[in-house]
Amino acid sequence: MIERALAEPRREYATEAYERLRDLIVQGKLPPGARLVETELSERLGMSRTPLRTALYLLNQEGYVEAIGEGRQSRLSVAPLTQDDAMEIFDIVGEVEGLAARRSASLPLASRDSLVAELRAVNSAMRAAAEQRPPSPSETIRLDGEFHRTYVEAAAGRRLLSFFRSVKPHADRFIYLYYTTLTTEIIVSTQEHEVIIDAIAAGDAAAALHAVQTNWRNAAGRLAKSITAIGERGVW
Repeated sequence: MIERALAEPRREYATEAYERLRDLIVQGKLPPGARLVETELSERLGMSRTPLRTALYLLNQEGYVEAIGEGRQSRLSVAPLTQDDAMEIFDIVGEVEGLAARRSASLPLASRDSLVAELRAVNSAMRAAAEQRPPSPSETIRLDGEFHRTYVEAAAGRRLLSFFRSVKPHADRFIYLYYTTLTTEIIVSTQEHEVIIDAIAAGDAAAALHAVQTNWRNAAGRLAKSITAIGERGVW
């Protein structure tokens, strides 16, 4: 009992360290290629090195962090953002979210109508944030994430939701880092969102799946142009 009582706080600290570090990486506050030094991170986050070490191990396992070198000479750094990674990640997210959209299109009519109304409101707000001058990057990114999360969480089962929450932040890294080069494409993205909404509203599961896959496939193409224009991040 005592060991369990002691283990719980340690697990909570490690979870907190993981979530805070992942957020810093996803939002580019720890940029691609940045070296990760435990003592510096401990001071920055106000946490001891033990939970940070556990968090860094998990982030390395999930691909947010990479080890360079071997043995005592190895060092950790934030994983780079490459064009190949972007294509793979966006394909995976499209498949995972597509399955969720298919399930959302199969919800009972009343639940579907409520979901559709929520999706239309979020998408309209996203379009408005993109059209204002100057545009609001942080609000647009937040609303885009909310749009996708809404139809996923509406119908995804426990396993599918776990996959989504694991892989989506990898895509968010690219969105945060390359957003300024994608601002002119946001309206196109909201138009693709409308196709997703219409398919869910019609109860057309196959069309909903295809619309989500198309949205992410097109997003990957738009991102590829940006990466080609300004280069990969964190690649030396």
